[in-house]
Amino acid sequence: MVTLGDIDPGFGPDDDLRHRPEPGGRMRDSLFWELIMPDERLGMQVYLYLTDRGKTGYNVSVWGPDAEPLALKLEQGTVGDDMDLDNFEFRGLTVKQPELRRTAQVGYTSDEVRLQFDFTALHDAFSYRSNPDGLPSWFAANRLEQTGHVTGFLEVGDRRITWDRKGHRDHSWGTRNWGVPHHWKWFIAYTESGRVVNGWIWIARGEWGFAGYVVKDGVTVPVSHIKHHAEYHDDMTQKRLEADVVDITGETTRLVMDSYGTIKLPTRDPMGTVITEAACDVTIDGEAGAGQFETHWPGQYLRHLIESGR
Repeated sequence: MVTLGDIDPGFGPDDDLRHRPEPGGRMRDSLFWELIMPDERLGMQVYLYLTDRGKTGYNVSVWGPDAEPLALKLEQGTVGDDMDLDNFEFRGLTVKQPELRRTAQVGYTSDEVRLQFDFTALHDAFSYRSNPDGLPSWFAANRLEQTGHVTGFLEVGDRRITWDRKGHRDHSWGTRNWGVPHHWKWFIAYTESGRVVNGWIWIARGEWGFAGYVVKDGVTVPVSHIKHHAEYHDDMTQKRLEADVVDITGETTRLVMDSYGTIKLPTRDPMGTVITEAACDVTIDGEAGAGQFETHWPGQYLRHLIESGR
């Protein structure tokens, strides 16, 4: 596994565990796993956060083309100071990381949905601090992205789906100021042959920034910039994304994402931020795959776009 570039990624061997703040400071970890299933017309994600004070919560989401998700399970509470992210349990959710930045085991059980999967990384964890634009401090202290192979199952409603396919995960740490960015697009796309494109496009304080990576022939290459165009439905949910992803070698990867289902996630921040996730059919340089396309909008601006017809 080779990652190109000479920018310090800024993480160490224990940075997939819970982080502690500097004296007088605050800290927040968030972990995320997703798996998109175009053949089933479904998307699935698990999002977990944990603060240095023990406040924790998660969402477990399964959605498809219908207006309402098949499942959206939300929990909040507290855990002890000794709880860590290599062996985590909270209200039906379990997370284990037998080999940090390489393997994970995630399980969840409720009345509406059950899932259990093993995640094995396809490449070394990639830090957004390794991109030429770096990682803005309003977003996180650091963020790791990693695509992998997933085996396991999902049970939702009367459906049981067995997994033996690609998926993705990330881990961010540090506090986040949701009100600074005007907008962002985040996406992950993968094919069963091992092609991967991850991208993050943000605009904040009037400036653009880009992050992400491309995996081709087993080599991970940081993104330099992304030329993109998005189309939306009348309610500003994602319809299509076309992107030319330019990496640090100058090579361009062509990505097309067509949404078949979206879900809006609660953030409850003062800006009324709206995060919408789209499960997508994708092509990477013409090769079919699966992917997820996320948008961030300040709530008041989003309402204006919808009401004005853009």
